[in-house]
Amino acid sequence: MRPSSAERIAFRLRALRDRVDALVNRRAAARRRLLIDAATGPPSSVSRTGAFDYERARRLYQRPATLEGRLYNYVLYPGDSDILCVHFSAFFGEWGEQRGVRAQFAGYFHRLRMFWPVSQYNFLFLCDTFGADDNGTYYKGESGDFFVERAMDEIISGAADRVGAEPGRTVALGSSMGATGAIRFALRHRFAGAVAVSPHIDLDLCARYQGRQRHVAALLGADDVEDPVHFPVTREIRSLVSEVTPLPRLVIQSARDDTGVHAEQVEPLVEQWRSRGGFVRTDFHDTGGHTSDYATPEFFVAAVEECLVPQPEAAAR
Repeated sequence: MRPSSAERIAFRLRALRDRVDALVNRRAAARRRLLIDAATGPPSSVSRTGAFDYERARRLYQRPATLEGRLYNYVLYPGDSDILCVHFSAFFGEWGEQRGVRAQFAGYFHRLRMFWPVSQYNFLFLCDTFGADDNGTYYKGESGDFFVERAMDEIISGAADRVGAEPGRTVALGSSMGATGAIRFALRHRFAGAVAVSPHIDLDLCARYQGRQRHVAALLGADDVEDPVHFPVTREIRSLVSEVTPLPRLVIQSARDDTGVHAEQVEPLVEQWRSRGGFVRTDFHDTGGHTSDYATPEFFVAAVEECLVPQPEAAAR
């Protein structure tokens, strides 16, 4: 029996879809190979010795990646294990808002010095240089086009392939806007955990309390950043926490006097995380404001190790 016209059309559509899927997969694999190849450099942490020098570190380990026609830079420190720590840099600071120093510090990678001697992990350092003042979009994108997020996905995948890190051996780190990225990507990629210092969580509240209205508006492509219509973006973390199972392990550091962040965002997140059976360790301080003064190397190493404790479900299997 000859196939009907509708069946022939359906067959052709399936074949076309399969060819498109194969092409997309080949192109994605090619991009990852390019990223892996671009990350050539000293093969182990043995080269991370001696006194830290920022320019030398960038010269040895910083690599470019052009994705969707946009240039990104990232730094990949090799380590002595299959553990990957993905560090998301924060906004480059209130001092960086001054036009006289903006060009100097835009694209600055935070904590290259801090993690220089920590050789037991591989470190991937990311930086968001898009949006208002080229100072960051919370690792999303501009005007509702989340091209930064897509690029970070590609770079993280390439780095994980290079060092042989599985999601269960990957921990995301960051402060402020960087902590937003750390929590969100840990949830999206089912990483082992996230270490978040003074995290921005609800972007509409960050616009109101942290003076980030222009940055959130640039991300959304809309000025009324507190409109609930934008909650799928501005409150994405809350949505992900309600959906992801099991939740990554979370270590969160915050100061109680961080107005607009601690009571308004951090405490509700901790409550929601725990209500869904997720592990959270809190490191709360009475004073400190929106700083990372308590975020020492010892804090981060202990937090990473805590994130790498196997989930009970995984251990049972």
